[in-house]
Amino acid sequence: MTALLSNRYVDALVKTIFLFGMTHLLILAFVAFRESFHVLNAFTILNMDAFLPALGQGTISFILSYGMVVAVYSLVFFALTSRNKKIRE
Repeated sequence: MTALLSNRYVDALVKTIFLFGMTHLLILAFVAFRESFHVLNAFTILNMDAFLPALGQGTISFILSYGMVVAVYSLVFFALTSRNKKIRE
């Protein structure tokens, strides 16, 4: 596997967090399949509903949560990536 970062310790930390995050989302997908798709609300996954309980409830909140996901992805894509950067092999 290629290194994402030059520091070996930070690279291992980033990959560990990514692995735990992917495992968490996989478990939530199974729960959503068996029970309710509302467990996949991004506000609930980020535990933001602990501050504002209404964020984790309702279809509108679910749609807004993925609007936020798309907005953050777009921000990261356009701000932190570039076509001119060398692709790692």
